[in-house]
Amino acid sequence: MKKIFSFLYYLLGSHLPNSNYPAGNLFSLVRVFFLRLFLSSIGKKIVCESNVFFGDGRDIQIGNNVQINENCWIRNCRMGNDIMIGPYVMILNYGHITDDASIPMIEQGVRKYKQTVIEDDVWIGARAMILPGIKISKGSIIGAGSIVTKDVAEYSVVAGNPAKFIKSRK
Repeated sequence: MKKIFSFLYYLLGSHLPNSNYPAGNLFSLVRVFFLRLFLSSIGKKIVCESNVFFGDGRDIQIGNNVQINENCWIRNCRMGNDIMIGPYVMILNYGHITDDASIPMIEQGVRKYKQTVIEDDVWIGARAMILPGIKISKGSIIGAGSIVTKDVAEYSVVAGNPAKFIKSRK
């Protein structure tokens, strides 16, 4: 049944206009309706804009009061509450095995990672990329365009490629 609802989300729901269009909040509600039927878990007060990719949804948990802007790619992720995700953000879920130089990388298979965790009260700026298995701790800000390659400490502001500590919010 979840496959049917994910199919409907990708066929119809994900392509509806964003919430800044007239009656746009209704379109977000339709998307969230489908997401409730195929994501692992999803809280209340969710805004999901158009063209967000969640894969088959089995590895996604979303808390309360979360806003996900358009054209994001989110996989193998557990999100807390009060999170803002800018447009074009990528939260990746696996990488490639590259250990044996005598075998083409494409034939070496996939390296699985633990689940990416985004704790409460986090803001991820537009076009940021979060590598697999990263933990972004409570109260942190990820600058637009950043590539997060390491865990982020509580109340940190990080930015850049690779993302580096800029300052503490405390």
